[in-house]
Amino acid sequence: MVDTFEFHNQADRTRAVELAKSLRCPQCQNQNLVESNSPIAYDLRIEVYNMVNEGKTNQQIIDSMTARFGNFVNYKPPFQWNTALLWLLPAGLLLVAFGLIWYSSRSSSPLEPEKQVENRPHFHSLQEKSAVKFELKSTLLVFALLLAIPFAYYFSLERFSRAQQGEQEQIAQHNQQLETPEENKTEAIIGKIQDKLRQDPNSAENWIKLGDAYMQNNDFDSALVCYDNAERISGRQPTTQGLMAMALYLQANQQITPQVQQFLNEALAQDPKEVSALSLLAAEALKTRDYSTALDYWQQILDSGNSAVDRRATIQKMKMVDFMQKGELQ
Repeated sequence: MVDTFEFHNQADRTRAVELAKSLRCPQCQNQNLVESNSPIAYDLRIEVYNMVNEGKTNQQIIDSMTARFGNFVNYKPPFQWNTALLWLLPAGLLLVAFGLIWYSSRSSSPLEPEKQVENRPHFHSLQEKSAVKFELKSTLLVFALLLAIPFAYYFSLERFSRAQQGEQEQIAQHNQQLETPEENKTEAIIGKIQDKLRQDPNSAENWIKLGDAYMQNNDFDSALVCYDNAERISGRQPTTQGLMAMALYLQANQQITPQVQQFLNEALAQDPKEVSALSLLAAEALKTRDYSTALDYWQQILDSGNSAVDRRATIQKMKMVDFMQKGELQ
């Protein structure tokens, strides 16, 4: 989801969301990647966000998507020679229809001399019936062509098959991600971040990301080294202080040691809404069944406005704790 993805800055976030809104979900009923909640739309949305974070331009991202799904994925496909027929054919057929109707109305007007018409009393009625039949047939024919020719031309371009192929590839990729063990996923992430740090060892942001990856692997010693390196580069920031407090807390089997308390105090003194520090305090309150305090900390996390917060997971925790609290009161 957008709220749980961490962008480099607000401008990138805005650009990524607008770009995702301009791309159509290949599986859904004409929904864009932001509106749709399908797994494929979510994966493509995250893929777009990652490409924005990598510094790719809008056109490069659109080209990447259209290469896999065709112009179907683009809400505003380019006007090209191979799409001109789809754009111009309906208007052309409508003009033909109006021309046929105009011609039939002209042909139904009386052209014979009055005397000849009087000698043929049924001439008008027969001519009118013939004109009506011709007009009806021509109209039905034109509308049939309006439907048949664009469909035939569309399928001749193999766009539908390309969209299906792209959808199948996305499903296969999603299934592969589900089948891949979490440890392997984390190791792959660690490897990618390490490669970036080899190119730029002075990136505090990448050191923090590497520390977070080690935290997911329960390698708290390595995480602390990474956070310490980030702190050496950018100075003592509330974010790194809170992360180090969390790493030490988990390393000590969820105990608030004097060192953990020191990092907590420093982080919250600089930023009272520091997410990692508040998460630690919420976990500690939950451990002691102080549900009201835990809910208060999680609410502060939601109110922080931090884009890295997994709002959905936090809200689910709050609902679970609220349910537990009501159960104890009964």
